[in-house]
Amino acid sequence: MKLYYAPGACSLADHIALLEAGAKFEAEAVDIHTKKTASGEDFLTINPKGYVPALLLDDCEILTENVAVLDWIAEQYPHLRRDGVLSRARQLEMLAFISAELHAGFKPLWHDGTETEKEKARETLAKRFQFAATRLNGDYLFGDELSVADCYLYVMLRWTEKFGIAVPDALLRFQWRMGERPAVQAALAREDTSASHSHSASINDAVRENSPEHRFERPIHDGAIAAAYYRDADADDELVFIHTEVPSEFAGQGIATDLARGTFELLRQSNRKAILKCPFMQHFYAKHPEYRDIVVG
Repeated sequence: MKLYYAPGACSLADHIALLEAGAKFEAEAVDIHTKKTASGEDFLTINPKGYVPALLLDDCEILTENVAVLDWIAEQYPHLRRDGVLSRARQLEMLAFISAELHAGFKPLWHDGTETEKEKARETLAKRFQFAATRLNGDYLFGDELSVADCYLYVMLRWTEKFGIAVPDALLRFQWRMGERPAVQAALAREDTSASHSHSASINDAVRENSPEHRFERPIHDGAIAAAYYRDADADDELVFIHTEVPSEFAGQGIATDLARGTFELLRQSNRKAILKCPFMQHFYAKHPEYRDIVVG
């Protein structure tokens, strides 16, 4: 069995669940931008949809989509599902809510929507997380034992940190409990390692400056690009970053983060500075103070 994942993506839920289950499996990172796996395979031959998760079973069947993969894991490892009447239906009910109402609700935030769209998304998500808090029944969603739905909810809570969405204290405590679990720590360590390797190998080469269009570009796939737009500042060695854009079909895959990191590295190499008016660039810099030498203000 092999899990194909992308660091930081929703496939982290499946990664955690398999480790919690004690399953014997391989895990291979996927570069969603190039559609190549860490071993050099064409990921589109594994999952033609081009995104993670994808779970290769021992009989060579491929499962995709978080709800399906997590449900399958729970069926194989019953200690990861709730007990009682309607046990599977209730867990599917929660998985569907997380997928359709929480996961999908982040779309304007991942997709660089307008400020109005982003604010509306934050308000809506805050209400939906309030509902999610009411579904906790003990330490976890279905009592004092973890389920696969908890793994998915945990990943969504990690995303709230990225986008500044307020969540109830009960969910913050839940997130802390999840973060203390050895399986969660192991999954995060593995994904952080693969992400660091991927970044060091390719990001600086992938990002390029398009001076006539006043933007830095990150090629994605089949001619699609992500772009960080800028205007000239008063000083010759400064650029004002005003907007970051990723095509909607590639949202949620860490592409904007790759773009920002590569852009800052190119600015450092050319001895230029950045003035950050773009909200995403501001957020990236808040998480990466190692670039303070090139950021003005």
